[in-house]
Amino acid sequence: MLTEAKTEHPRVILYTGKGGTGKSVISCMTGMKAAELGYKTLLISSDPAHTLGDALGLRVGDEPTPVLDNLWAQQIDPVKETIRNYGVVQDFIAEVFQSQGMDETLAYELASLPVMTSVFALLKIEEVYKTNEYDVLVLDTVPSGESLKFIFFPKVFGSISKKLLKLAGSLSWAASIVSPIVGMPAPSKEVVETETRLILRLEKLGDILSDSGVTSLRLVSNPDSFSINNMRRTFITSNLYGINVDLAIMNKVLPEIITDPFFNKWMTTQTEVMEYAEASFYPLPILKLKLFESELKGLSMLKEGGQALFGDEDPTKIYFVGAPIETIHQEKELLLKVKAPFVDKDSCEVERIGDEAIVKICSDIGDSVNVIPLPAITHQMRLSKAKILDKELLIYFTEENE
Repeated sequence: MLTEAKTEHPRVILYTGKGGTGKSVISCMTGMKAAELGYKTLLISSDPAHTLGDALGLRVGDEPTPVLDNLWAQQIDPVKETIRNYGVVQDFIAEVFQSQGMDETLAYELASLPVMTSVFALLKIEEVYKTNEYDVLVLDTVPSGESLKFIFFPKVFGSISKKLLKLAGSLSWAASIVSPIVGMPAPSKEVVETETRLILRLEKLGDILSDSGVTSLRLVSNPDSFSINNMRRTFITSNLYGINVDLAIMNKVLPEIITDPFFNKWMTTQTEVMEYAEASFYPLPILKLKLFESELKGLSMLKEGGQALFGDEDPTKIYFVGAPIETIHQEKELLLKVKAPFVDKDSCEVERIGDEAIVKICSDIGDSVNVIPLPAITHQMRLSKAKILDKELLIYFTEENE
């Protein structure tokens, strides 16, 4: 399903995938294609490996660097962003640790939360978004399944921290009084104000990321079981947090023109994996990009790759809106609703193995198995029942003590 993106705000497209799948290259292709279509585009990377500059063949700094007409690129320095946005709070936390006798070096290490560097890199979206300076923002995220947690963090952190901060603010006067008694420093007005601004920005970022008319998360994989399984977990997790995945891209697909017998086994495996991916990600659209004869590097090769991937389509289009797997948390029960238009109750079996639900579908052409990663909340639950209703597979989990 293709829909037009909103135009009153910048279009935001995020790419994620395992390291080596080519997400940086595809991010560049998307940015270049958007620029060719006349969109003023900013290509942003939070990947510390600086793969963005390597792909473009240009030196990309931490300020927008001109690449082509309508296209700029920016390499975010997460450490610099952390200091700029969080330095005052970080100093205060380190001071608290030091007041308890901790070594200064160790205190700052503990105050530097690992997750924060990636969160502050993402905050660049909120910063640029509100200026309306660009039509399209394309973000190449860090190559790890953990990057998704960083994307989801603003929504979770914002809603919780705002309540805590309100409580802390009401008690700040008391903290200054008891500080000499307990031997711990009280937060200054600057610390509280910095934290307040940060939380408001995180909430705004969360709103931007969860707006399906503005933001799309896109998954990049190679035609192998390892990267596809990683992509499937990302796909499921994104549904849990309400972030719309509009497209999956299968990169480095062996072209059919290969006739060397050496690749016969590879071709057979690739065909099986692709069929598995199409069944697993239904109804999400999947685009395929062939394996090129040489490395996709430099503006000329990236332009060729972008044309091969998107053709005459506008890459900023919203390819799909919807959640093929819906999670409904009821009292003492969790329901997973999976779209299954071609499945009937007599051809489907569901069982649970660890943190995955195994869905086996029997058909005239053979059996297929779909593995659904389960949310963490089900770890304390048991699979109680499953049924087909109105072309959906309903899987119920109940608390263990029930």
